[in-house]
Amino acid sequence: MRISGMMRLMGLLTAGLTLALVVKRRMRRIELEGKVVIVTGGGRGLGYAIAQQFAARGCKLAICGRDAATIAAAVRMLRGQGAEIIGSSCDVSDAQAVQTFVRRVVDYYGTVDVLVNNAGQCFVGAATQHQANDFADALQNIFWTQYHPTMAVLPHMREQRSGRIANVTSIGGKVPIPHQSAYSVAKYAATGWSETITTEFTNDGIRVSTITPPPIKNGAALYVHFLGRLEDEFKWFTKTLTSPLTSITADRTARVVVDAVTYGDPERAVSPFSWLAIRAHGLLPNLTLPLLAMGERLLMPKVDAPSQTSPHRMGADVARQSKNSEIRELAQRARADADTYEPRSQLLK
Repeated sequence: MRISGMMRLMGLLTAGLTLALVVKRRMRRIELEGKVVIVTGGGRGLGYAIAQQFAARGCKLAICGRDAATIAAAVRMLRGQGAEIIGSSCDVSDAQAVQTFVRRVVDYYGTVDVLVNNAGQCFVGAATQHQANDFADALQNIFWTQYHPTMAVLPHMREQRSGRIANVTSIGGKVPIPHQSAYSVAKYAATGWSETITTEFTNDGIRVSTITPPPIKNGAALYVHFLGRLEDEFKWFTKTLTSPLTSITADRTARVVVDAVTYGDPERAVSPFSWLAIRAHGLLPNLTLPLLAMGERLLMPKVDAPSQTSPHRMGADVARQSKNSEIRELAQRARADADTYEPRSQLLK
């Protein structure tokens, strides 16, 4: 009887806690219609998919990215779909450029309600192939691209005592991915920053969400910086990003971002795979790290001597210069995925 009673008590406590969490989450909910949303890296890929999802909910958009033509095409496409939107070319790793962009948004709309830090780059290659400046570049283009926009919108959100920030990091910011050391280091930094400000900004009425998706099927392999054995690295990485078994769509990720912003969720892992991988590594690192090491030995390209490092090459360049039929086929699959979230390509159709 004692055991039975304890079980019933534990069941009641669990049910009560679950109900309390559900109620608390609903209390954090905001209406998105009419909200001013900044999306960095919003001209293509995941950023464009995120902008589309916010536009569908009646938000006022401001997007930015490094390439002016890409941003202009995205603005044109989204306006054609009925969105109220402005856009500018802006390198969000540049603090002054970000301040200028945010001032323009505030001058135009009068406020900033939501910031989605999506812009970033990806680096693929064995750890010993990287030089110190590669890690500096990764931090510049992954961590600082989230830090500078956050600090630029913070005074406005603090003044209005409300705001939502979503930081798109990665499963690679929670679990170390072989042959992505520079990327993981920078994503770990971004994730740590995001989780820390989640605890600190709440008192200002600002909810921060950390989004940790698995690989995304959006053609990113064409824009990744590869080094080392370029073609071999391109193969495994592009297979990962184009297979439905190991990747998810940008649309699905974008919907999770919007939902996390709506409810002020502290963290969202996007897929069951990323959720399980993150929890498994957090609980059992002495198990997951040897498994990752085994995967590196069996599945990853052979590593050259550190002295045989090569310069970075963009994935599109690797594919264009390759005579390997498998690489060309993978590149075609990646291009098809990229075109789905590439306004410039869609405007040419």
